[in-house]
Amino acid sequence: MSVKTWWRQVDPGFGLVVAIAFIALWPFLHITSLPQGTDAELHIFRLVELSQLVRGGELYPRWAPDFYHGYGYPIFNYYAPLTYYVGLLVELLPRLDAVDGVKFVLVLGLLLAAIGMYGFVRDNWGRRAGLVATAVYLYAPYLQYVDPHVRGVAPETFSFGIFAIALWSLDRLGREKSGGRWITAVFTTAAVILTHNLMGLLFFGLLCGWVVWRWGNWRLEIGDWGQVGARFWLLPTALAVGLALAAFFWLPVILERHSVNLNTLIGQNDNYDFHTHFLSLRELLAPSQRLDWGATEAAFSLNLGIAQWVLGGLGLVLLGLRRVKEASHLLFFAIAFFVLTFLMLPASTFLWEATPILPFFQFPWRLLGGAAAMLAVLAGGGTAVLLQQRSWLTAVFVTLPILLGLPLSVPAPWDDFGPANLITMTEIELRGRWLGTTSTADYVPVTVEVIPRRQEKVVENFFLGLPPQRLNLDALPDAATATWETVTPLHFRYTVTSPKPFPLRLFHFYFPGWRATVDGEPAEIDLGLPEGFMVVSVPAGTHVVEFKFGTTPGRTIAWGMSGVALLLTLLLGWRQSRQSTNHQNDHAKAQRRKEKQSIFAPLRLCVKFFTHSTSAEPLTSSEWWVLAAVVGLTAVYLLILQPLNLLHDSSSGFVVESADHAAFADFDSQIALIGYDHAAERLRPGQTLNLTLYWKAEQKLDINYQVFVHLLSTEGVLVVQSDKLNPGDFPTRRWPQDKYVPDRHQLTLPTTLPPGEYTVAVGLWVQTEGWRLPLLGEDGVQLGDNFVLFKIVVE
Repeated sequence: MSVKTWWRQVDPGFGLVVAIAFIALWPFLHITSLPQGTDAELHIFRLVELSQLVRGGELYPRWAPDFYHGYGYPIFNYYAPLTYYVGLLVELLPRLDAVDGVKFVLVLGLLLAAIGMYGFVRDNWGRRAGLVATAVYLYAPYLQYVDPHVRGVAPETFSFGIFAIALWSLDRLGREKSGGRWITAVFTTAAVILTHNLMGLLFFGLLCGWVVWRWGNWRLEIGDWGQVGARFWLLPTALAVGLALAAFFWLPVILERHSVNLNTLIGQNDNYDFHTHFLSLRELLAPSQRLDWGATEAAFSLNLGIAQWVLGGLGLVLLGLRRVKEASHLLFFAIAFFVLTFLMLPASTFLWEATPILPFFQFPWRLLGGAAAMLAVLAGGGTAVLLQQRSWLTAVFVTLPILLGLPLSVPAPWDDFGPANLITMTEIELRGRWLGTTSTADYVPVTVEVIPRRQEKVVENFFLGLPPQRLNLDALPDAATATWETVTPLHFRYTVTSPKPFPLRLFHFYFPGWRATVDGEPAEIDLGLPEGFMVVSVPAGTHVVEFKFGTTPGRTIAWGMSGVALLLTLLLGWRQSRQSTNHQNDHAKAQRRKEKQSIFAPLRLCVKFFTHSTSAEPLTSSEWWVLAAVVGLTAVYLLILQPLNLLHDSSSGFVVESADHAAFADFDSQIALIGYDHAAERLRPGQTLNLTLYWKAEQKLDINYQVFVHLLSTEGVLVVQSDKLNPGDFPTRRWPQDKYVPDRHQLTLPTTLPPGEYTVAVGLWVQTEGWRLPLLGEDGVQLGDNFVLFKIVVE
């Protein structure tokens, strides 16, 4: 078979998918680098560390030796590894770095989301339905903008793509047994688990639920248990084997969960407390906000998207009227959508409190991605019959999500990330923005009772391009000498000479897997408390002391499970291939053997994955109209809307273009309040006042100020307040002078609050010293120490 023939077998709908995805991918494609200050920064430096380890011979490290001021910690033992290795494939290329690697992960994740959603919906409800589902999924606000741009969570963004690909792969396996489909289903299932800890749990659960649901569908359709079993057994087996294949990651996480600090992952009345992150139905239904390039962080909505609600809702209505194809199949996605939506509402608080694993999700709105996937299937599958009857609607339904997603396609340009290396990493740790790419001491060994102060002798080698020197030289006895070498990044060797026995101390945390030897004989590792550093007793004389990171029984078992799963995957794949081969005639066998010997065999296998017996036909006239509409909209976006800055605001000076109320409150000529938004002026006891303040630095700030919002009675008595350590969750010392800072607050009124008129006032203060910034008038004279915004009436 020629390459030309193979090409003809590829569904041209995938070309449409790429065209649909272009606007969503464009910001990453045309803006160089990635921004600082999002979670992308953390993933970049993890990739930097992984690259150092792999280049040093540690192919699957569980320990990151250079984080935490060179003391190390086991972040790679607990954090899903797949996206870092995907990024590493790019980072290892000449002239590319970790920033390029993480950007590749983000782009690939979005592209896989489009391809996987299209393939799954196409195979079940047709090509037109697949195109609609692709647009609805990819341009859901959380997928298009919030997760990749605002949060920069590359693994989570990648998980949206891997889930869609895995769902499609399992569906293909259920339709036709083959070795290739079996192997693809197993590996994509494992990839779901290996991409992101929490989303892997969610999406694996959805895959399991879908498989069970399909079993029920087939049971009703076929009626014969034997036939159902013959058709069904590969799907749960693929899930089980895929789970086992990923055991090298998740089993040590479970077995060694008590070896590190995980308590900080669940907050109490702080940013990581799920109680503070539920969404209202109004928020879920809200339209996306117009971005403002004049803000340090443009305002955005945690919503599902208007187009998603309209098209997904239409699918739900048609499902309810049973005017859909494969209604029983589509019903699963409807149920899953309602469950995920309910879990984002405050009414589900009792479930979050009663289910131990849910609080680790931290943000109920994190389920927006899963809900968007369910809505996309409902939009495509639910409108499939309608699209067959009125094919012209396909172009309308595809372009609607793209059109409404245009305001989110113009994120503010970001500055160059700068050098992505260990020097930058250790400088960030010195400034205290984070330690070890986490901000709450999570995953630090439990033996560390107190985070030790930074030792410049340890980190100074970073600036010389050398491994850290972790030996505590000050703890050596008088007249003792020591030399050291780094055999690998996780293997240190010290040659010491001492006139008397002594404890050799390292500036290095202990964690299960670290082993020590003295002259090749195992030595016990003691703990230097409260820091949790490793200590080994060394006799008098000259000795060679080595520290090496190795395995544990749990990790060995995990690798064994994954090894067995890999062999089983290949064995069953070979068996399925043999069974498929036995059904072919001699000519087909000979042709296939010839093709396998061709240099194009890998290309043939790749093409085969994207071919489908019912989808390799040319585009229909309605689908050409879809292409024309998408290309036309893309051209307008690239040539008119984006160059003329018509899709975003550009606030400057002391004006916020989108603010409901303009203001200018000058706090000591350092920070000005330049506007505010609030939703209501009449409230009842127990209701919440939502308030957004807009601050701007008037000069370079040397102090981190705190903000307060007070609700005062007519007598000036404090009723309720909202305080923040950092206004806008952004330390004021880091505020730029050319952008304003949005600062969101919520004031929940006491249920016993008497009716009457109350005043809302704001101000800035220094918590450690207890003084407030003075409020100045136009003449520079102090007016007070707070600014009255407005009054509310409590009914």
